[in-house]
Amino acid sequence: MENRQQQLLNLVIDNFIETAEPVGSRFLLSVCELECGEATIRNELRELEDQGYLSHPHTSAGRIPTEKGYRYYVDHINKDKNKITKKDNDIFGLAIKSARDYQSSRKNLVKSLVELSNAMVILAFSPNIVYYTGLSNLFSQPEFRELELVANVSQVFDHCEECLDDFFAKVNNQPEFYIGKDQPFGDMLSVIAGSFSNNEVEDGLIVLLGPQRMDYRHNYGLMKGVMEIV
Repeated sequence: MENRQQQLLNLVIDNFIETAEPVGSRFLLSVCELECGEATIRNELRELEDQGYLSHPHTSAGRIPTEKGYRYYVDHINKDKNKITKKDNDIFGLAIKSARDYQSSRKNLVKSLVELSNAMVILAFSPNIVYYTGLSNLFSQPEFRELELVANVSQVFDHCEECLDDFFAKVNNQPEFYIGKDQPFGDMLSVIAGSFSNNEVEDGLIVLLGPQRMDYRHNYGLMKGVMEIV
Protein backbone atom coordinates (compact mmCIF):
# COMPACT_ATOMS: atom_id res chain seq x y z
CA MET A 1 0.00 0.00 0.00
CA GLU A 2 1.30 3.47 -0.87
CA ASN A 3 2.15 5.84 1.98
CA ARG A 4 -0.67 8.27 1.17
CA GLN A 5 -3.22 5.49 1.04
CA GLN A 6 -2.01 4.15 4.39
CA GLN A 7 -2.22 7.66 5.86
CA LEU A 8 -5.80 8.06 4.60
CA LEU A 9 -6.82 4.60 5.83
CA ASN A 10 -5.46 5.42 9.29
CA LEU A 11 -7.29 8.76 9.31
CA VAL A 12 -10.58 7.15 8.27
CA ILE A 13 -10.26 4.47 10.96
CA ASP A 14 -9.14 6.86 13.72
CA ASN A 15 -12.06 9.21 12.99
CA PHE A 16 -14.58 6.39 12.63
CA ILE A 17 -13.44 4.96 15.98
CA GLU A 18 -14.07 8.35 17.57
CA THR A 19 -17.37 9.29 15.91
CA ALA A 20 -18.97 6.06 14.61
CA GLU A 21 -19.87 8.10 11.51
CA PRO A 22 -18.74 7.49 7.90
CA VAL A 23 -15.75 9.62 6.92
CA GLY A 24 -15.76 11.60 3.67
CA SER A 25 -13.12 13.32 1.56
CA ARG A 26 -14.39 16.81 2.46
CA PHE A 27 -14.08 16.07 6.16
CA LEU A 28 -10.55 14.73 5.72
CA LEU A 29 -9.57 17.80 3.74
CA SER A 30 -11.01 20.27 6.28
CA VAL A 31 -9.89 18.59 9.50
CA CYS A 32 -6.64 16.83 8.61
CA GLU A 33 -3.50 18.50 7.32
CA LEU A 34 -3.11 16.74 3.97
CA GLU A 35 -0.81 17.79 1.18
CA CYS A 36 -3.25 17.02 -1.63
CA GLY A 37 -6.60 18.19 -2.98
CA GLU A 38 -10.09 16.80 -2.50
CA ALA A 39 -10.12 15.10 -5.92
CA THR A 40 -6.95 13.19 -5.05
CA ILE A 41 -8.41 12.17 -1.68
CA ARG A 42 -11.60 10.94 -3.38
CA ASN A 43 -9.58 8.88 -5.85
CA GLU A 44 -7.45 7.34 -3.10
CA LEU A 45 -10.51 6.49 -0.99
CA ARG A 46 -12.11 4.87 -4.04
CA GLU A 47 -8.95 2.83 -4.60
CA LEU A 48 -8.95 1.72 -0.93
CA GLU A 49 -12.57 0.71 -1.36
CA ASP A 50 -11.78 -1.24 -4.53
CA GLN A 51 -9.01 -3.05 -2.65
CA GLY A 52 -11.44 -4.02 0.12
CA TYR A 53 -10.09 -1.86 2.95
CA LEU A 54 -13.08 0.51 3.08
CA SER A 55 -16.78 0.23 2.32
CA HIS A 56 -19.41 2.75 1.25
CA PRO A 57 -22.56 2.22 3.37
CA HIS A 58 -26.00 3.11 2.05
CA THR A 59 -26.07 6.41 0.15
CA SER A 60 -23.61 8.14 2.47
CA ALA A 61 -20.73 10.04 0.89
CA GLY A 62 -18.41 8.72 3.60
CA ARG A 63 -16.50 5.50 4.00
CA ILE A 64 -16.15 3.10 6.89
CA PRO A 65 -13.44 0.46 7.50
CA THR A 66 -13.94 -3.17 6.57
CA GLU A 67 -12.60 -6.15 8.50
CA LYS A 68 -9.66 -6.19 6.06
CA GLY A 69 -9.06 -2.50 6.75
CA TYR A 70 -8.98 -3.02 10.51
CA ARG A 71 -6.60 -5.96 10.09
CA TYR A 72 -4.18 -3.84 8.09
CA TYR A 73 -4.50 -1.05 10.66
CA VAL A 74 -3.64 -3.22 13.68
CA ASP A 75 -0.86 -5.04 11.81
CA HIS A 76 0.90 -1.69 11.41
CA ILE A 77 0.35 -0.27 14.90
CA ASN A 78 3.58 0.49 16.72
CA LYS A 79 2.86 -1.52 19.86
CA ASP A 80 5.84 -0.10 21.72
CA LYS A 81 4.15 3.31 21.76
CA ASN A 82 0.93 2.02 23.31
CA LYS A 83 1.92 2.11 26.96
CA ILE A 84 -0.25 2.43 30.03
CA THR A 85 -0.35 5.81 31.75
CA LYS A 86 0.75 6.24 35.36
CA LYS A 87 -2.82 7.14 36.32
CA ASP A 88 -4.21 3.95 34.83
CA ASN A 89 -1.44 1.91 36.41
CA ASP A 90 -2.32 3.40 39.81
CA ILE A 91 -5.98 2.46 39.28
CA PHE A 92 -4.98 -1.13 38.55
CA GLY A 93 -2.73 -1.20 41.60
CA LEU A 94 -5.52 -0.02 43.91
CA ALA A 95 -7.90 -2.58 42.41
CA ILE A 96 -5.79 -5.56 43.43
CA LYS A 97 -4.81 -4.21 46.87
CA SER A 98 -8.38 -4.07 48.12
CA ALA A 99 -9.15 -7.78 47.57
CA ARG A 100 -8.96 -10.65 50.05
CA ASP A 101 -7.48 -13.31 47.71
CA TYR A 102 -5.92 -13.83 44.30
CA GLN A 103 -9.10 -14.48 42.32
CA SER A 104 -10.94 -11.55 43.90
CA SER A 105 -8.02 -9.21 43.22
CA ARG A 106 -7.89 -10.21 39.55
CA LYS A 107 -11.65 -9.79 39.21
CA ASN A 108 -11.22 -6.27 40.61
CA LEU A 109 -8.40 -5.74 38.11
CA VAL A 110 -10.54 -6.60 35.08
CA LYS A 111 -13.43 -4.50 36.43
CA SER A 112 -11.04 -1.55 36.32
CA LEU A 113 -10.03 -2.60 32.80
CA VAL A 114 -13.70 -2.56 31.79
CA GLU A 115 -14.16 0.96 33.14
CA LEU A 116 -11.03 2.34 31.46
CA SER A 117 -11.60 0.64 28.11
CA ASN A 118 -15.40 0.96 27.90
CA ALA A 119 -15.31 -2.64 26.66
CA MET A 120 -16.21 -6.10 27.93
CA VAL A 121 -13.69 -8.45 29.51
CA ILE A 122 -13.59 -12.21 30.01
CA LEU A 123 -11.24 -13.53 32.69
CA ALA A 124 -10.62 -17.28 32.70
CA PHE A 125 -8.67 -18.83 35.58
CA SER A 126 -8.96 -22.13 33.69
CA PRO A 127 -11.15 -23.42 30.84
CA ASN A 128 -13.81 -24.23 33.46
CA ILE A 129 -13.59 -21.19 35.74
CA VAL A 130 -14.71 -18.16 33.75
CA TYR A 131 -15.76 -14.69 34.87
CA TYR A 132 -16.95 -11.90 32.60
CA THR A 133 -17.99 -8.30 33.12
CA GLY A 134 -18.88 -5.23 31.06
CA LEU A 135 -21.55 -6.66 28.79
CA SER A 136 -23.54 -3.43 29.13
CA ASN A 137 -20.56 -1.51 27.73
CA LEU A 138 -20.66 -3.66 24.62
CA PHE A 139 -24.38 -3.25 24.04
CA SER A 140 -24.28 0.51 24.61
CA GLN A 141 -22.20 0.93 21.44
CA PRO A 142 -23.97 2.33 18.32
CA GLU A 143 -23.31 -0.93 16.47
CA PHE A 144 -25.83 -2.72 18.68
CA ARG A 145 -28.86 -0.47 18.28
CA GLU A 146 -30.81 -3.29 16.64
CA LEU A 147 -32.27 -5.78 19.11
CA GLU A 148 -31.60 -8.69 16.76
CA LEU A 149 -27.86 -7.99 16.86
CA VAL A 150 -27.93 -7.82 20.66
CA ALA A 151 -29.76 -11.15 20.78
CA ASN A 152 -27.25 -12.80 18.44
CA VAL A 153 -24.24 -11.67 20.48
CA SER A 154 -25.99 -12.54 23.75
CA GLN A 155 -26.38 -16.14 22.58
CA VAL A 156 -22.62 -16.34 22.12
CA PHE A 157 -22.04 -15.41 25.76
CA ASP A 158 -24.63 -17.91 26.93
CA HIS A 159 -22.08 -20.47 25.69
CA CYS A 160 -18.98 -18.54 26.71
CA GLU A 161 -17.03 -21.55 28.01
CA GLU A 162 -17.57 -23.43 24.74
CA CYS A 163 -16.32 -20.44 22.74
CA LEU A 164 -13.16 -20.34 24.83
CA ASP A 165 -12.25 -24.02 24.44
CA ASP A 166 -10.39 -23.72 21.13
CA PHE A 167 -9.37 -20.12 21.74
CA PHE A 168 -7.10 -21.07 24.65
CA ALA A 169 -4.69 -22.83 22.30
CA LYS A 170 -4.63 -19.85 19.91
CA VAL A 171 -3.71 -17.12 22.39
CA ASN A 172 -0.12 -16.16 23.30
CA ASN A 173 1.26 -14.75 26.54
CA GLN A 174 1.55 -11.31 24.92
CA PRO A 175 -1.69 -9.49 24.00
CA GLU A 176 -2.65 -9.84 20.36
CA PHE A 177 -5.47 -8.59 18.13
CA TYR A 178 -8.15 -10.96 16.81
CA ILE A 179 -10.63 -9.31 14.46
CA GLY A 180 -13.96 -10.57 13.15
CA LYS A 181 -13.62 -14.17 12.00
CA ASP A 182 -10.27 -14.55 13.81
CA GLN A 183 -12.13 -15.14 17.10
CA PRO A 184 -15.16 -17.19 18.21
CA PHE A 185 -17.33 -14.47 19.73
CA GLY A 186 -19.02 -13.14 16.58
CA ASP A 187 -17.97 -11.40 13.38
CA MET A 188 -19.06 -7.98 14.61
CA LEU A 189 -16.51 -7.99 17.43
CA SER A 190 -12.79 -7.46 17.81
CA VAL A 191 -10.71 -8.96 20.58
CA ILE A 192 -7.43 -8.27 22.34
CA ALA A 193 -6.39 -11.37 24.25
CA GLY A 194 -3.44 -12.75 26.19
CA SER A 195 -2.74 -15.87 28.23
CA PHE A 196 -1.02 -16.06 31.61
CA SER A 197 0.22 -18.56 34.18
CA ASN A 198 1.73 -18.23 37.66
CA ASN A 199 1.77 -19.95 41.05
CA GLU A 200 -1.99 -19.44 41.36
CA VAL A 201 -3.14 -20.16 37.81
CA GLU A 202 -1.80 -22.76 35.40
CA ASP A 203 -3.81 -21.84 32.30
CA GLY A 204 -5.34 -18.35 32.49
CA LEU A 205 -6.75 -16.07 29.81
CA ILE A 206 -7.85 -12.43 29.55
CA VAL A 207 -10.03 -11.39 26.62
CA LEU A 208 -11.06 -7.79 25.98
CA LEU A 209 -13.99 -7.53 23.57
CA GLY A 210 -15.47 -4.57 21.74
CA PRO A 211 -17.01 -3.70 18.40
CA GLN A 212 -14.67 -3.71 15.42
CA ARG A 213 -14.67 0.06 15.93
CA MET A 214 -12.87 -0.28 19.30
CA ASP A 215 -9.97 2.01 20.22
CA TYR A 216 -7.21 -0.47 19.43
CA ARG A 217 -4.27 1.70 20.46
CA HIS A 218 -5.68 2.70 23.85
CA ASN A 219 -7.04 -0.74 24.66
CA TYR A 220 -3.81 -2.48 23.69
CA GLY A 221 -1.92 -0.30 26.17
CA LEU A 222 -4.41 -1.16 28.90
CA MET A 223 -4.25 -4.87 28.14
CA LYS A 224 -0.47 -4.80 28.15
CA GLY A 225 -0.53 -3.15 31.58
CA VAL A 226 -2.96 -5.72 32.94
CA MET A 227 -0.96 -8.65 31.58
CA GLU A 228 2.10 -7.38 33.40
CA ILE A 229 0.17 -7.43 36.70
CA VAL A 230 -2.00 -10.52 36.43
